[in-house]
Amino acid sequence: MSLSSPHAKMSKSDANPLSRILLTDTPATIHTKILSAITDSTNAVSYDPASRPGVSNLLELYSYFDAEKRSPQVLAQACEGMNLKAFKTTIAETITEGLRPARERYERIMGEDDGKYLEHIRDAGGKKARESAEPTMVEVRKAMGFWRS
Repeated sequence: MSLSSPHAKMSKSDANPLSRILLTDTPATIHTKILSAITDSTNAVSYDPASRPGVSNLLELYSYFDAEKRSPQVLAQACEGMNLKAFKTTIAETITEGLRPARERYERIMGEDDGKYLEHIRDAGGKKARESAEPTMVEVRKAMGFWRS
């Protein structure tokens, strides 16, 4: 769910960049986004999606990245007594660590061949697709009367 609106989905099309976590976000950016996530005025952790959607949303994110795969309810109990700043910091660290392997792989791929690796893959894929589609396109052109021998 969105970090800026707990009832909305997290979306890259949201105008607010603080509403989502991107694979390419740095650890510092993730920390900033989690700390700015909407919660409420109760400075404690509890899982109650109806009355505390912001904190519950963060617990669900935490659960997704938790190495032990604990439920949001169990994590809420584990975080009992924590203030929201400490709670958010813990979540930011957990998410950062969970995304680290994918982020490192992304950075490695984007840096390969002076940043041209993906262009080479795109070009090779396009060539393969055109070659694969050509027999079908010949039949389509013939059927539509566009074929010239």
